[in-house]
Amino acid sequence: MFTNRKMRRNLTAISTIIATIIIVSVSIVMAIAAAFWAMGIAGSFQKFEEVKFTSIYADPAGYYNATKLQPDGNYFNGTAFTIYIVLKNSGTATATIDGIFLNSRPYDSAYQNVTETHLVNQTLGAGETLNPRGIITLPIDSTRIWTAGSAVQVEIQTAAGNRYSSTVVLP
Repeated sequence: MFTNRKMRRNLTAISTIIATIIIVSVSIVMAIAAAFWAMGIAGSFQKFEEVKFTSIYADPAGYYNATKLQPDGNYFNGTAFTIYIVLKNSGTATATIDGIFLNSRPYDSAYQNVTETHLVNQTLGAGETLNPRGIITLPIDSTRIWTAGSAVQVEIQTAAGNRYSSTVVLP
């Protein structure tokens, strides 16, 4: 009978220290799981735009004559250059183009007679590509700002205030 009582005393519950460690560990694991779940929900509501230049190139525009030989064997009189641009919005929010900058200056107020087609006020939905492509015409005048071989940095500004840029060399 004496041995039976001794065994009952040894069958006590786990210590309070071990119980506290287990409760704290489970609480930490649950807090981490809840944080990841909350970040996932917040990320689904967060929309962003990301406009990328999928294509940009320049061609001489105007009529051909015998004033300047081009690499393709034709002659270019130097009346203008045309920059062709294809943009894609790879973000999750709609992007609206509201400005064009050439060499960090606004195309419409910093340069004379520069024109654009299919760029300003164009809206690109999520995953959408600019169709038809955008066109910027750089006229060659007496100031000779635009010359063959010069690089032009083209920046597109969206209504959200983001700027995306690429550089093209005039042929």
